[in-house]
Amino acid sequence: MNFLFIIVGVGGTGSLVARDIPKLLLGTESKMMIIDGDTVEEKNMKRQAYQTQDIGENKAVALAGKINAFHGCLCDVMDRYVSADEIKNIVKDRYPELTPVIIGCVDNDSTRILLEETFVSFDEAIYIDSANGKWSGNIYTCIRASGNTVGQTRSMSYKLEDAGHPNERSCQELAAENRQYMITNLKMATQVLELVSGIISAKIMEGLTDVEPFKVVHYRYKKR
Repeated sequence: MNFLFIIVGVGGTGSLVARDIPKLLLGTESKMMIIDGDTVEEKNMKRQAYQTQDIGENKAVALAGKINAFHGCLCDVMDRYVSADEIKNIVKDRYPELTPVIIGCVDNDSTRILLEETFVSFDEAIYIDSANGKWSGNIYTCIRASGNTVGQTRSMSYKLEDAGHPNERSCQELAAENRQYMITNLKMATQVLELVSGIISAKIMEGLTDVEPFKVVHYRYKKR
């Protein structure tokens, strides 16, 4: 089976995931797509996979350019915030032969709600939902198989707050919600990449991965 890995949000964790996924896809027919409407800023140099020459460029475009320069035409790009319908239509129109793997590395519940809606709209799909604060984080991984969801999405565990689309909110609001530490982003990205490696090798680990300062634990959900 071949996959379309859709990385939504390429900031502290997502940019590191997008940078290194191509190495896992070598020798496969799988592809990747990066989605982000944000722009590279000088402050992003501290913990994101950008260089000073990228400042002022769209994040998705900057990363996709580097990936395709090194690995050929492997990475598609959307340089704006999108709707659930847009993602679904792109997958069906451009990549009908690939199984979508949505990797959410976003910093707001509004986009998480959108990504869950996108995930459940597919009969066959995988969703990796990564979220972290300054020191710790967690990752929800679930599967759509024959129109049924295996595992739990984040909203099944607690209520997500829809505070508006990222386009409608100020940079100050978003930054205040998302105080992060470089090492935490690296640890989160490593765990996401481990899950991606498992997907490629047909060893999918649905469940919840807790990432703490000196400990990582993966919990499998009991079948109901």
